[in-house]
Amino acid sequence: MRLRHIEVFHAVYMTGSVSGGARALNVSQPTVSKVLKHAEDQLGFKLFDREGGRLSPTDRGVKLFEKIEPLFERLNDLDRFTRRLADERTGHLRFAMTPAFGLEVAPSAIAAFSRDNPDVTIETETLHAAQLIKAILGNEIDMGLVFDAPNSPGLQIRTIGQTHFVCIAPKKFKGLPKQELKLQDLKNLPLITLNPKSVLGHVLNRKITDAVKRPLTQHITVETYHLAKRLVKQEAGVAIIDAVTAYSGDTSNLRFLTVGGMENINVDIVTRLNEPIAKIGSDFEKRLKKSLADCNSKAIRSASK
Repeated sequence: MRLRHIEVFHAVYMTGSVSGGARALNVSQPTVSKVLKHAEDQLGFKLFDREGGRLSPTDRGVKLFEKIEPLFERLNDLDRFTRRLADERTGHLRFAMTPAFGLEVAPSAIAAFSRDNPDVTIETETLHAAQLIKAILGNEIDMGLVFDAPNSPGLQIRTIGQTHFVCIAPKKFKGLPKQELKLQDLKNLPLITLNPKSVLGHVLNRKITDAVKRPLTQHITVETYHLAKRLVKQEAGVAIIDAVTAYSGDTSNLRFLTVGGMENINVDIVTRLNEPIAKIGSDFEKRLKKSLADCNSKAIRSASK
């Protein structure tokens, strides 16, 4: 039997009629009848008896189906395998970012990359830095975007740019210098800080504590800089956050000040060590780098106003 014979015989056997087999295969009834008759001629025996408008398999037809069914399952497996190969050819990227990049940098890069690569599927999620590193090492994602990625066995780190800390305050807030803020200026202000469990939150809180010469008394502690920004917009206090978050999205009712004595923050791509990055990953990384540069340009323009 040829593969076409097997396909038609299986469809008619499962549906009980030529018309049902034709619908299952999305072909015409005459085509199914012709292939079925050709199969019987080749085999030298009947596969079905007609009973009341339906086809019932003969004893030989039943025995043949028992042999064909496992083969047909293998053909289905082959079809699923070729579909997966097609996905690999077009490409699939699993990408994660820390929350700050989900506001503007990553969405801009993803949209531009997707327009240029319509055959590539992208699976994205937002994770905190420790979760993201764990997901990379566990092969749950292909690429991550974080601030100041920690050195870790099995991790490849590539810095694609930098950002910095800025102080944000409600526009009507009194008691701040006009341009640059020193950390000791925060001593008596209603301060919104990041949870010290994060890398940046720990560094920032330590620097502020050293500057004010006493343990830091937080007005409000939050988990993400995005939430800190939202609270400042609601005039709940002032905050020092990364410039990526500060200048992404809506910046109305916000005043920005540079912060003296703070180092720049690396923006890092993380992948698995000794695992070559695919071309789609490399192209997407370039998009992220451009999007970050655009965000930094926006910050410079806003600061000069």
